[in-house]
Amino acid sequence: MKVSNAISFRVSKIIQNKQFVKDILNSIACKSGRALLVGGAVRDLFLDFPIKDLDFEVYGLHLEELQQILELYGTVSLVGKSFGVLRLHGLDVDWSLPRKDSSGRHPVVAYDPHMNYEQAFARRDLTINAMGIDMQTFELIDPYGGLHDLQNKILRSPDLEFFAQDPLRLVRVMQFVGRFEMQVDEKLSQLCRTIDISQVSQERIEQEFTKLFLQSKRPSLGLQWLADIGKLELFFPDLVLNSMLSSKLNFAAKLQYADQEEKLVIMYALIISCISSSIEPQNFGPIDIRPVQKQYLWLHDIVLHQDRRKKILLTIAYARIIQQPLSDVQIKWLAYWLAPELSIRFLSKFMMLRLSQEQAVLLVERAVLLGVADQPQEPLLTGKDFLGVAFGKELGDLVKKAYQIQLDEGMCDKDALCKRVLLVVKK
Repeated sequence: MKVSNAISFRVSKIIQNKQFVKDILNSIACKSGRALLVGGAVRDLFLDFPIKDLDFEVYGLHLEELQQILELYGTVSLVGKSFGVLRLHGLDVDWSLPRKDSSGRHPVVAYDPHMNYEQAFARRDLTINAMGIDMQTFELIDPYGGLHDLQNKILRSPDLEFFAQDPLRLVRVMQFVGRFEMQVDEKLSQLCRTIDISQVSQERIEQEFTKLFLQSKRPSLGLQWLADIGKLELFFPDLVLNSMLSSKLNFAAKLQYADQEEKLVIMYALIISCISSSIEPQNFGPIDIRPVQKQYLWLHDIVLHQDRRKKILLTIAYARIIQQPLSDVQIKWLAYWLAPELSIRFLSKFMMLRLSQEQAVLLVERAVLLGVADQPQEPLLTGKDFLGVAFGKELGDLVKKAYQIQLDEGMCDKDALCKRVLLVVKK
């Protein structure tokens, strides 16, 4: 069947906006090759989502012939040559040949320009990703019923035996459940129950969770599927995914954030703060993150970035110490302790989701009035102001004392503060 006029128009528009792609496709056709747009781009066209990546699978040409065509338009990257994948420098498009991979962690790849579509698409993880569009005729190539599954919101594998050869696919299914709000076919779910992911790169696992949290409107669906097949414990030990947490995660996914990092920290913090062994509240004061990090050693396996882990745990810990409305002085100190990793505005967003919305609003409103919602108060005095008065450690202590008095007494006059500090030191 041919794709609709709307989809063929979108494809043509995308091709026209990509330098050289239309010319390369024409050159492939002139050499009797057949180029298919494949993978996620086809799926997203039918979902009416923005197209981010273009992947073309070329039939009827050998690898050397495809390489020669691409070289007419620039330098060709051979990084993926062993997998039958080529890339033209400066052009974010993959060009590949149909291939069949052997089993194992280090598969042997055999590419065949004359492979039939059913064989070529069998290696795809899901039927919704196992579709292609012929770039000459705009015919939909769909040997495994991917369009039907997409329309019926079903995640199914073209080949269960091949699916099982790549354990990472279990986590990919998880993020697809959340992103596309689809149901997993029972046979695929049963298979995923048996998959061992212990040898999967932690970096790749984190990438899939990042997609779930950043691209899903209802990320709880992906986590719930993991719970249903008995795999959630592998990632978040002792987590009980109840309706309240699910609701908060889905609400948080729809909020506006300063950047993607802020959203990731909030999403992880929401989950981890609900784990039974979560951080105990401390007295109001600066948080020592070292014992907190030791309590959550397993978090290193899912969040590899050290700064992100620190932000997650600090977010939970500082939210826990705010048991009642803070005084102006306490708010100023809180801004100081949070910096540079966090801010009161950020912390209040987490508090609004996890704890008290009223308290969070009052906190950020007061912090805005005090000028410390996004960063701590700038110190009025620095070491330069005490040169000749103190040296070394004593100088550092003097600067700290000056800042303490500035915050505690609300002083804003530099000269008055300097006199006040020197008076305290003399005493």
